[in-house]
Amino acid sequence: MRKFLSLVIVSILFSSLSFAQNQTLIKGMVSEIEVTTDSTSLNYSIYIPQNFIATKPVKGLFIFDPNGDGMRASRLFVSAIAGEDYVVVSNNFKMSNNLDSLDYNANNAITIMRDVFAKVALEPSQIYIAGLGAGAKATSALSYLLKNTAGILLVDDVYFADQYIAQSRKNNVIGVVGKSSPNYYQMADYFRMMKSFNSSNELYTYSNSGEWPGASFIGVLLNRLNHIQVDNINLKISDTLWEKRYQNDLNGLKSLVLNKEYLTAYDLSLDLKRDYRRKVDLDAIKNFYKSLRKTESYKTAKRLDRSGNLEELLLLDDIEYFLESDIVAANFENLGYWDSRINEFKNASNDSDKPNEQKVAKRMLGYIDYTVEDFLTLNKVSLLAQRIFGNVLMTMLDSKDYQAYLNIISLSAQDNDDNTAYFYLEELLKQGFTDYDALYEIPQTTTLKIKPIYNQLIKSYLGKAKF
Repeated sequence: MRKFLSLVIVSILFSSLSFAQNQTLIKGMVSEIEVTTDSTSLNYSIYIPQNFIATKPVKGLFIFDPNGDGMRASRLFVSAIAGEDYVVVSNNFKMSNNLDSLDYNANNAITIMRDVFAKVALEPSQIYIAGLGAGAKATSALSYLLKNTAGILLVDDVYFADQYIAQSRKNNVIGVVGKSSPNYYQMADYFRMMKSFNSSNELYTYSNSGEWPGASFIGVLLNRLNHIQVDNINLKISDTLWEKRYQNDLNGLKSLVLNKEYLTAYDLSLDLKRDYRRKVDLDAIKNFYKSLRKTESYKTAKRLDRSGNLEELLLLDDIEYFLESDIVAANFENLGYWDSRINEFKNASNDSDKPNEQKVAKRMLGYIDYTVEDFLTLNKVSLLAQRIFGNVLMTMLDSKDYQAYLNIISLSAQDNDDNTAYFYLEELLKQGFTDYDALYEIPQTTTLKIKPIYNQLIKSYLGKAKF
């Protein structure tokens, strides 16, 4: 489980907002809105239901897209809700996946949420939030700050810190993770915890890592979240609406089968049976999963999943044991092993001719990154050798992770190991790093940066040096 730094929401919660002029909300269409604060200007897309009445609060759905493609994301979710009355909102600005940007992303998300609350009437007990990638991190962060959120949909990433566990217990959350996602084990850890709090919290898999699932799949998941909240607040729903949602969800399950998501369709059908019990006649969904279970496609997928899981779990046990042991011991003698193993996983992750090996390799690379980042986040002081070791692993995972090289130079200087600092300074420059000033602003390098070798290395690559 990741245990990250505290989420800090700054004065933007209380700053004044001003609205761009001539912005009209058009019913039945996705419109673009601009909102400005004392420090920034943001755009977002918003959909208002065709039969929206200003005095009648409706459900709100806030979507956070990592690429800032709010218009496309809004239209995708409008298609997914199948004509139900939601105000649908999504950001038109990019969200960085860097953890250091989490506060910034969350602040921007809150800004557009406050603007929407000021413009339209939303039902307080029916506010849903969804996010993909960096947007999922922002979504989960918001869920720890916004009380009584009705439901959360996380796609392919998550943010969690132990200090928010009390609020986590109250959240209704459903997740979707790519089968080949580097965040697979991180999300699996998180949802094991969430399911222990509430059996309705569930994680599903899909094939397209890093993308929004299809509209029909999203629609089923949103219905699940709504049904959970309906039960929580004892909200009455007409038999006609239950039947409509039931038929839509059956169609969503059939769409999953057409997309060869056999195991997800089966698992989801069992969860839906529980959701619709005593609401509708369950014969159709029972027939669906009984028939699916008998198909050769399902049997083959189940068999491959079982055999692949056993092999993968054995591999994961090895990686987990040796990685944690080597980090704690700062076992520099084993860096050659890790370099070889990481390169092996990288090669396999690019080999589309072996899809299962490719999937496992991507998960393993994600797990190594997840574990090392956890350690470095939790140990920002002392343990110099261990932190150097961890940052070296980060450069192996991503040769363009410039911050890891800078960290090694700083830590090596503190450890009076100039040779290691010089080596990683040159490796950093070889990778194309050109921020001349940053090389003289690395923390804890006052003595190191005036030494001849340090300056000679910089001059040989950048053509100049300060000392």
